[in-house]
Amino acid sequence: MPVHYRQYDDVLPQPPPSVPSQTPQQLESSTPANSTDMSTQAQISSRAPPFRTARNIFGLVHQFFTSTPPSHDPEEVVTLLDISSVPVVSPVDIPSELPDMSFHPYPNRSSFELGHWYWNGGVQKSQQSFKELIDIVGCPDYDPDDVQNTPWDKINSQLGASIDVEGRDEWEDEDAGWCKTQVTIEVPFSRTTPQPGARPYIAANLYHRSLVSVIQEKLANTQDDDLFHYEPYQLQWCAPHLEHEVNIQGELYTSPAFIDAHCALQESTGEIGCDLPRVVVALMFWSDATHLTTFGNTKLWPVYRYFGNESKYRRCKPSCHLGNHVAYFQKLQDAFKDFAGAYTQGKGVGRECTTHCHRELFQAQWGVLLDPEFLEAYEHGIVILCCDGLKCRFYPRIFTYSADYPEKVLVATIRQLGGCPCPRCLVLMGELQNLGMTHDRKQHTTLACSDASRSELVTMARNFIYDMNRGVDSTAVESLLKPHSWNAFSDHLSPLGFNVFVALVVDLLHEFELGVWCMLLVHLLMILCTLNKDLIHELDKRCCSIPVFDGLFPSDHNKMIMDLLFTMAHWHGLAKLRMHSDLTLEILDKLTTDLGDRFREFKAKVCPAYQTQELDREVNAQSRWQAKEASKQAEKGKSNVIARGAAARKPKADSYSTEPGELEHRTPKSRYRRTDRKAFVRQLTQIKHRQTRLRRIKQWQQKLLKSPREQLDETANDPQLHHYISKSEKIYDEFGHYLRSHAKDPAMKLKTHILDHLEPGETSARLDQECNSILFKHNRIYHHMIARFNYTMYDVRRAQDVINPRTPHCNIMLLKHYDDSNDDGHDAHYRYARVLGIHHVNVVQAGNVYQSHWLNFLFVRWYESVQSHTWETCTLSHVRFMPIANPNAFGFVDPGVVLRACHMILAFSLGQCNPSESGISALTGDRHDWREYYINR
Repeated sequence: MPVHYRQYDDVLPQPPPSVPSQTPQQLESSTPANSTDMSTQAQISSRAPPFRTARNIFGLVHQFFTSTPPSHDPEEVVTLLDISSVPVVSPVDIPSELPDMSFHPYPNRSSFELGHWYWNGGVQKSQQSFKELIDIVGCPDYDPDDVQNTPWDKINSQLGASIDVEGRDEWEDEDAGWCKTQVTIEVPFSRTTPQPGARPYIAANLYHRSLVSVIQEKLANTQDDDLFHYEPYQLQWCAPHLEHEVNIQGELYTSPAFIDAHCALQESTGEIGCDLPRVVVALMFWSDATHLTTFGNTKLWPVYRYFGNESKYRRCKPSCHLGNHVAYFQKLQDAFKDFAGAYTQGKGVGRECTTHCHRELFQAQWGVLLDPEFLEAYEHGIVILCCDGLKCRFYPRIFTYSADYPEKVLVATIRQLGGCPCPRCLVLMGELQNLGMTHDRKQHTTLACSDASRSELVTMARNFIYDMNRGVDSTAVESLLKPHSWNAFSDHLSPLGFNVFVALVVDLLHEFELGVWCMLLVHLLMILCTLNKDLIHELDKRCCSIPVFDGLFPSDHNKMIMDLLFTMAHWHGLAKLRMHSDLTLEILDKLTTDLGDRFREFKAKVCPAYQTQELDREVNAQSRWQAKEASKQAEKGKSNVIARGAAARKPKADSYSTEPGELEHRTPKSRYRRTDRKAFVRQLTQIKHRQTRLRRIKQWQQKLLKSPREQLDETANDPQLHHYISKSEKIYDEFGHYLRSHAKDPAMKLKTHILDHLEPGETSARLDQECNSILFKHNRIYHHMIARFNYTMYDVRRAQDVINPRTPHCNIMLLKHYDDSNDDGHDAHYRYARVLGIHHVNVVQAGNVYQSHWLNFLFVRWYESVQSHTWETCTLSHVRFMPIANPNAFGFVDPGVVLRACHMILAFSLGQCNPSESGISALTGDRHDWREYYINR
């Protein structure tokens, strides 16, 4: 492909617009008249025009809510590496000379480096970890005598000590240590028991940290404080093809919720005699029980806290250590049965009362975390001296609580799968099918959950249970709570205006991907079993939902099912966008209505046509469960029921994804391996102390060194490069052998491609004359295994695709040229190709044999478009390979014109071109060709 096909520039992503040193009058200081601003901005900007940064190359502008630039701008320290997802491996460089610094409690540098390597270098040692160890012991300053005399056990004990230990070291004061608190609940025994009334029960020992101390620790850390956003801003897009600016949302500190909280705080009455800047600290909680071992039933129930003032791209990286462990929740132990039996003559309490006590324990543990110190800070703020020497008053605000549905039931204190199963609204179970309808949207607003609407009911229910000794499942309590699913009673923050139901955000992983998607796929499998069980075996040979099911159903149902799957995939993709605009949110809102219509059509027209039955795996699972329950009933005389979670109803943004919490689970699991498996919760807190304090010493060490960030070389991990192909010349062929091994002689095409690269714009006649002047140094063509392509994503970050011709990751997409001779009219923007080989040659021209040109190129096989993609018809683009006999079926491509890789999905319903797998070209592997392919870009 000639070089003139490069119709775009590979624009590197830029950090978000930062606050320049110029005065605001020198910049854009007024809002465009047709800007789509929010009401909160209008209130703040009524006095003075808001401060705006200059547009960056992508047309993005920061608009703040004051007329002066912020004193603290985290964007000014952001570099290309910080906004790049390209993996970068920085070499471990331990300088031979360090300034005087304290390694306390280690006596010397050698022992500190070994201790840091052991505790923070991972449990399972890798080759990289081994190289780090070699760098430590190979350092000129390393002294074996220093290590030999180090009191390791004493140091580990010092590092793991909590802050409430007397005689602690001075440097430990900055750390938010762990505390152990006994949690007591009131167990209600109904009037039908021998000893009715409420009895106190010490349910658990809770290991936790002070929420306020964690905030103070965070803001005292220089590295974290540099990237901590004190003020929100509106990120606006000034697109040349749009009439007005568009609001962009992605980070929590640019969301309407954060902006509203910031504006409400600034407009509220401040503390008497205090004129310090007031800052919102956005708290994001995440909790979920997890297994600590692959085999076994040892569990941990951690509560993680993240700060929404930091970028989500840093929060999702475990290497940044931004997940703060604030508590390890406990569940009711087996001793509770003995306690209950002592007041019921050994009969125990029922399942309903046990569930109630479990919920009471959960809320009581949260009551410990939401202590008076935190409530005081929530209402009046806390004054903290920041790393830049300025004092601010910080107000913690809880924005999100991410959890799966069973835990949301505990947080929201509702009945699991009750009459109103949604933790955010009071829509009835029977009305969930109205998803996307007009009256359904109105109900979300009019029936939104709030503490005010339930407080009186909760008070009456608790009076029945604890004062009148009514049973938890008594008629009096059920008549109050069951219609609206209320059956728990925690109101810690409602007097301060906090609504826990708003904080319970949608969990796409558990509620949609493992919920709605999974249930839909299982139901489709049931339909296939009803049609023909052999279709399941055909399904097993396929992959990806839309191509998998295409053609397996009767024609009158196939179109409806394909449209439903397409709409589901479209909605799922939009819901998980990392960066939203007002335009994409409108599309998502409309698509939610379409998704509801598709489901109702599927239920009305497809489902009644089949008498489905449970799958074999479901029957086997139910049999195992029944056998297990029968054994329990024989031992205890009791039985349980299984409940399933409800699906999410309203999509949210990507900022509070459960991915960081799932990744953070790896941390306690790795720490668990270093415990004695007995009192492991306490030991986990000690290990966390050691790792945190060692990292603090390391950060202080690096701060004193003040080593600048090294410049990147032209390597595979350099995000500034468009592409990277190795310089190795170990694998090569003699050019004559290369030509003879190909059935189609590409020599003339290759020379034409090379000549056009060296002398772009030449006429075809001129190219014919110059082809014979092209020579190859040593008469060799060199081969490479992989090629790396960097590109800028829609969220203005750098990413990388790796192409390997020997794997399925071998397809690329390019811009289509306006005078393309192979234009089929279906896709007006892109061309697609399969990479058959990655090569380079050293080119010599006859006129100058002493100078060679290194030239990389890709040998490709072209696709031709069959059907273009349209959203209206719910179809993906279709392509197929050009016939091998077509003179334009193969070509050579300059790697510099490749946009990125793309994913081709087999069109299973159309079959293979050669069912007998008898191809005519070993190089292209055409014996495995399919008639058509879906483009999944």
